[in-house]
Amino acid sequence: LLGLVRDDRTPHALMLFGPPGTGKLPLAIAMAQYLACNDRQDNDSCGLCPSCVKFGKLVHPDLHFVVPVMTTGSSTAPPISDDFAEVWRKTLLADFYLTENQWYEALGAENKQGIINVKESESIIRKLGFKPYESDYRMIVIWLPEKMNQPAANKLLKLIEEPPAKTLILMVSEHTDRILPTILSRTQLLHVPPLSNSMIREGLMQQGHSDLRVIEDAVSRANGNFSTALQTLQQDENEMNHFEMFTGLMRLCYARDIIGINQWVDNVSGLGRERQKQLVDYSLRLLRENFMIHMENAQLNYMSKKEEEFSARFSPFIHEGNIHALAEGLTLAGNHIEANGNPRIVLMDMAIGIIKLLMQKSAAAG
Repeated sequence: LLGLVRDDRTPHALMLFGPPGTGKLPLAIAMAQYLACNDRQDNDSCGLCPSCVKFGKLVHPDLHFVVPVMTTGSSTAPPISDDFAEVWRKTLLADFYLTENQWYEALGAENKQGIINVKESESIIRKLGFKPYESDYRMIVIWLPEKMNQPAANKLLKLIEEPPAKTLILMVSEHTDRILPTILSRTQLLHVPPLSNSMIREGLMQQGHSDLRVIEDAVSRANGNFSTALQTLQQDENEMNHFEMFTGLMRLCYARDIIGINQWVDNVSGLGRERQKQLVDYSLRLLRENFMIHMENAQLNYMSKKEEEFSARFSPFIHEGNIHALAEGLTLAGNHIEANGNPRIVLMDMAIGIIKLLMQKSAAAG
């Protein structure tokens, strides 16, 4: 990216894509900052000039953001990113590895899905029609362009193909398969791969975390996703709650206690969508750990003392005969929750599936 700027080969539209938590958004902002910097260094912007200072506060007048939003409160008018500019700035400055669900939580609408609508596209076209205020370029960062509906995407096609001179459109995507091919074909694609364990470890230590055991636990669960590593460190209390909810559900399912399961579903349905998704992810991990114990590969596990004590008794019930179906069932539940499915229906269906699968015996047991 630095080379593109230094060699004056900056594309007019660049798509940074890859899995969540790999730093695509801060990378896009860093490229825009480097482009606008008044005193560029060989490998970075100076960080001190007036332009860099404004980028550091996300208030540079030539930097614009487009993000998925939704109607909130009693408003029925189609919303655009500018309506939430202050919330976006505050939320992003607090965590540049912001996830989509964290953004919706910041909007107070975690059970809704955001979109980028055609009114937003009209706003983009209008903004990029102005001359730059302070830098040579007008720069716009479109976070999660896969959230554009079709009218919005169609409206932007000509702009992306033939933008005004000195314009940089930076798109940051986690699911390019959900973007119109006509949009993709008009951008220069750059894949941002998962982060290495050493990069995540170094990043956590730079943020002031010093407990090596806790850091290694976060790194082992991150799977190349720095957001996941941060969340692991930040949710010790949530993790304990997840453990209690998981073990409670497994006991209820084993006992086929439908009344108890119904109460469990009521309790979990009252949590936000992000917490529900975290619980499903936690449950998938603990099921995997128990399967590894059953297969006598416990050395590959990363569990707390309480998890180990529970798993010593629970692991015989997780085996080659049911682990795949259990994982598929929970993954499907997580997908439905993410897609804004009714949590009561999704969780009850998941629990009924677990009841049936826990009754299955291991092939090795005959």
